[in-house]
Amino acid sequence: MKNWKQAKDAYIKDHLSKPLKAPNIRLNALKNIEEVIKHDNHKLLVQDDILKRYTKETLLDYYLKLKGKPLNSAEKSVIHGIFKFSI
Repeated sequence: MKNWKQAKDAYIKDHLSKPLKAPNIRLNALKNIEEVIKHDNHKLLVQDDILKRYTKETLLDYYLKLKGKPLNSAEKSVIHGIFKFSI
C-alpha cells in the first residue's frame, strides 16, 4: 500500500490528465481535507499511516466529524480517489 503522499501524487497526476472543465474544485477539496486533518492530528499525514489506520468509510466518517458539516461531492470523490490510488 502506498503512503498518503504517493497516493495523493498519483491522484493529482491522474486528475490533471483528464480534460476536466474545472480541475481546481477537487484539488481545492484535497487541500482542504489535508488542512483539516493536519489541524486535528498532523502526525497522521506526516507519518503516512493514515491509509493504514483508516478504511475509506472510516476516513470519510473521521473527516465528517472534524469538518462538522456534510461533505460535498468533491471531498467524497477525493477521498475515494486517494484510496483508489493507494493500492
